[in-house]
Amino acid sequence: MGIEHIRHFALTVPDLEAGRQFYTDFGLEAEEREGGLAFRCPGRKMDQVVLIEGAPKSLHHVCFGTSPEGIENLKGTLGKAGAKLEDAPSEWHTDGLWLRDPDGLLISIQDAEEVPWRKDSSPEINAPGQRGRSDKRAVATEEIEIKPRRFGHMLLFTPDLERKAEFFTHALGLGVSDSVETFLRFLYAPTGSDHHIIGLGLSGSPGFQHAGFEVGSVDEVALAGQRMVEKGYINCWGTGRHGPGSNYFHYLRDPWNSIAEYFCDMDYITEGSDWEPRVWQNEDADASWGPHLPPDFLTNFEAIGR
Repeated sequence: MGIEHIRHFALTVPDLEAGRQFYTDFGLEAEEREGGLAFRCPGRKMDQVVLIEGAPKSLHHVCFGTSPEGIENLKGTLGKAGAKLEDAPSEWHTDGLWLRDPDGLLISIQDAEEVPWRKDSSPEINAPGQRGRSDKRAVATEEIEIKPRRFGHMLLFTPDLERKAEFFTHALGLGVSDSVETFLRFLYAPTGSDHHIIGLGLSGSPGFQHAGFEVGSVDEVALAGQRMVEKGYINCWGTGRHGPGSNYFHYLRDPWNSIAEYFCDMDYITEGSDWEPRVWQNEDADASWGPHLPPDFLTNFEAIGR
C-alpha cells in the first residue's frame, strides 16, 4: 500500500498576479495564503494548485494523500529505496512525509482522505434507439459554465524514465497503466484511480509538463478551450480524444509555457482490477481523433528557461 490519490501541485513563479489571472480565467477560485496563492475547484474544499513567488518558474512540490496504514508502509518502502525524509519547506509548511525523488523533486505525502468534488448529473444525450432527452433542446452552449471539478493528474519530465518510474512504482506504490514506447509512462493508484494520476515523460532534464482538470462533458472540454483562446491564452492542443486513458482533452499554455488541460471521460481502474498495461506505438498514441500532436507539446520549457 502506498500513494492513494493526488492532492495538489505547487509552482514557484515570478509573477503571482499573472498566475492568479490565468487560473481564475481557467475556472478555479483563488485564496490568499501566507507565502503565496492557493486555488480550489469550485465546490471542492481542498487546495489543487499552489503558487509561491520566486524565480525562475519551476515545479516546487507535488502533494499526494494516503491512509495512516499507507504512511507507515511508505516509511518502509522509502527506506529500502534509499529516500531520506526531510523537514517541510519553510515557505510552505504542512504535516506529513516530505522527501525527494531521484530527480530531486520535492514530494509531500499527507495522511488524508480524498476530498469529494461536485458530481453534477451528466448531460442528457440522444443515441440510436435511446432517447435520453425528449421534447426539449440541449442546453445552449452560452449557458454552460466552465467550473473544473477536480485536479486529476499531471505529467512530469525526467531525464531517466526507467529510474523515476521504478521509484514511483516500487517506493511509492503506484502501478503502470500504459506506456508509449520508450518515452512515456502512465501511473495509477492500485487502490482505485483514474488511468493515471501521474505521467512521466522523457526529457533532457526534470520539469513540469502539464496538469489536468476534470470537467463535466466533451462540450465543456471544447468550450473551455475555445473560451480561454478568446481571452488571449495560447492554444496548445485540442480538442481531441486520447488513446492512452481514452479521455477527451484540450490543452492551453499558462503564462510560463507549461500546460493546463481540461479533460473528461478518462478510463478508471478499480482496486484488484485485471487491467493489462499496453505499450502504445508512437504513431498510435497522440490522439484517437482530433489534431495531431503539436511539435512543441513535449518541449521542456523549464529547461530552456534555466
